[in-house]
Amino acid sequence: MLNRSTPLDNAPFERSAEAIFVLDGAGNFQRANSRFAHLLGCAVAQLPGTAFLQYLASGEAEQSQQYLARAAAGEIVRYQASMTAADGPLKLNLELLPVLTDADQFAGVYGIATPVPSPPAATEALVEREHQLSVIFNTIADVTFVLYVEENGRYRFTFANKAFERTTGVPAEKVVGSYVDEVIPEPSLTLVLQKYHEAVTTLERVVWQETSDYPTGRVTGEVSVTPVCDAAGRCHQLVGVVHDLTKEKQVEEALRVSNERFAYALKATTDAIYDWNVMEDTLYWGEGFEFLFGYQLKQNPVSFSGWTDYVHPDDTHRTVVGLQRVVYETTDSFWEDEYRFQRADGSWAVVMDRGYILRDAAGHALRMIGAMQDITPRKQAEERQRLLTERLARQNSDLQQFTYIVSHNLRAPLANALGFSDLLSRVDKQSEVFDQSVQNLRTSLLQLDQVLTDVNDILSLRDEQGGYRPEPVAVAAVCREALLGLQEALRACGGELHSNIPETLWVSGSRAYFHSIFYNLVSNSIKYRSDERPLRIDITATVGPGSDTTITVRDNGLGISQEKGSEEMFQLYRRFHTDKAGRGVGLYLVKAHMEAMGGQIIVRSQVNEGTEFILYFRQRADENLPD
Repeated sequence: MLNRSTPLDNAPFERSAEAIFVLDGAGNFQRANSRFAHLLGCAVAQLPGTAFLQYLASGEAEQSQQYLARAAAGEIVRYQASMTAADGPLKLNLELLPVLTDADQFAGVYGIATPVPSPPAATEALVEREHQLSVIFNTIADVTFVLYVEENGRYRFTFANKAFERTTGVPAEKVVGSYVDEVIPEPSLTLVLQKYHEAVTTLERVVWQETSDYPTGRVTGEVSVTPVCDAAGRCHQLVGVVHDLTKEKQVEEALRVSNERFAYALKATTDAIYDWNVMEDTLYWGEGFEFLFGYQLKQNPVSFSGWTDYVHPDDTHRTVVGLQRVVYETTDSFWEDEYRFQRADGSWAVVMDRGYILRDAAGHALRMIGAMQDITPRKQAEERQRLLTERLARQNSDLQQFTYIVSHNLRAPLANALGFSDLLSRVDKQSEVFDQSVQNLRTSLLQLDQVLTDVNDILSLRDEQGGYRPEPVAVAAVCREALLGLQEALRACGGELHSNIPETLWVSGSRAYFHSIFYNLVSNSIKYRSDERPLRIDITATVGPGSDTTITVRDNGLGISQEKGSEEMFQLYRRFHTDKAGRGVGLYLVKAHMEAMGGQIIVRSQVNEGTEFILYFRQRADENLPD
C-alpha cells in the first residue's frame, strides 16, 4: 500500500514504462503520466479534476465503482475495464492500490493501466460469458452475493447484485469490499456467522431463514450459502442467494392477526356465525350456535340440512327456498330474512339472518358467510307494545264513543224531563195533564238513569283487558227502551213502527251500544222521512243456520244515492240532507258500536224509496274482540 510519505514525485512517474494515475477519495484524477494520457488520446493537463468513471465505456461504471470501493477498503484490486479513448474503445488491465494518510486513513487510489492485447477467440468467448453471467445476476429477483473467506475467519463481500440494494437499501459500493459485520446488523449477525462457519467446515450448502432490519425496513428471507473450494479443497468463497419472503410473511402475519381477531369476535358475539360452503353443501357453525340455541355439535362442519331441518315448517318455503333462489338463480351478494328457528329444547326462536355471498368471476356462488341473531326478546317486546297500543286505542275509542253517548243519547230523555218539569209548573196539579206529565217525567228519568248506569258500568271496565266484557243482551227489551224516548216524535209525524224481534233473542255485546244503535237508527228514520207518504219503520231480527244474527232496520224515507258511497254515511259529521237539523254523529256511533262488538253493518238506500240498515252478529259477538 502507498501512504502520504511515499515520495510519488521521486518515483519514476513520468519515466515509468507503465501508464499510471492517482485518484483522490472522490474518484477524480489527481495526476496521470503521459503514457496513461496517451492511451486515452488526450493531454495530461486535461485529466486532473475529472472523474475516472467518465472515461469508462457504457455499462462499466457500476462495476468499477465496486472495485474502487474495495481499493478504498484497503484491498489491492486487479480487474479488466473498457474505457473510451479518442480513437475508440480501449480495454485495459487495471491494478488499484489504496493510498493512505499517515494516520492510515484512506486518501485515494494509485492505479496502473496496461493495454489488453487482442485476445484469441476462446478468451473473447470467456469474457462474453462472464459479461452474460453478470447481466443474469443483476436481473434475477433474488439477492445474490459472493463472500471471500479470509484466513482470520472473516468474510468480505466481493460481489452483490442489484437486488441486494433494492431489497436492503444499502448501495452496492458500500457492500462490496466491506466485511459482513459491517453490513448485516444484529441480532441476525450472530446467526449468519454461525451458518457461514457451518458451510465452510462442512463444505455443504446451508439454508436458514433470517430477519434483519435494513434502511428499507424489516426484511425476511430464506438464505442459502454454497461453499466454493480452490484446487486444494479449501473453501475460499461463499456464494449466497436470498429469496425475499417479506411480503409472504407480512401476509401470513396479517392473516394470523385477522384469524385471531375473528376468533375473539366469535367469542364476544352472541350471534351464531356460520360459513356455508356452497360447492360442498356443508355448514360450519361458530361457537355462538351452541350457546344461542342449546345444541351440542358432534361434528363441525355439518350438512346444509343441519340448518334447514330446524326452520319452522310455516317459514320453510319462504326462507329456505328464497335463500336457494338468491344463491343459485341470481348474482346478488347479500341475503337476509326473518324466520323461526327451533331450539334444542323444542321452543322456537325468532331470528334475523344476514349473509354475504362470495362468488367467482362467473357469478357462481362459492360460500356464504352469515350471522343469525336471536331477536325473540325484541319481537316479544314489539308484540307487547302492539297489544298495549291497540288496547289504548280501543280504550280511547270507547271513551270517545261514551262521550258521544252522553252528549247525544242522553239529550232526548234529558230534554223530555226538562220539558215535563217546566210543564208541571204551569198546569193544574189536579188535572189529568199533570198526572200524565209526572208519569212521562218519571219515564224519562228512568231512561236517563238506565243510560247513565250502562255508561258507568262500561267505563268502570275500561282498564280491564279488552276494554269491556261482553254480556248477553235481550235485544227486544233494549229496543223497546230505546224507542220509548221516540214515541212522541213518531206520533207527531204520523209514522208507524213495527218491531219483530223475538223476545228470546239474546246477543252477546253491550247493552249501552244496542240502545244507542236502535235509538240513532230510528231517530234518523224519523228525521229523514218523506213528506210524500206516511213514515213506516220495520225492525226485524232473524237467526241463521250458523246461529248468526241479522237485524234489519228499514224505512221508506228520503233515502240517499248509493253513488255517494255507503261508507261515507258513517263518517263523523257527514250529512246528506242539510235542510234537516242534525249533527252527523248518530251513524258514526252506530258503526263504532257495531265494530266494538265484533259485528258488521251495511246500508242499502235509494232516493225517494227509503233506507235499509243490516246488522250482522256472529254466534258469539266477542269472537272478533281482543282477549
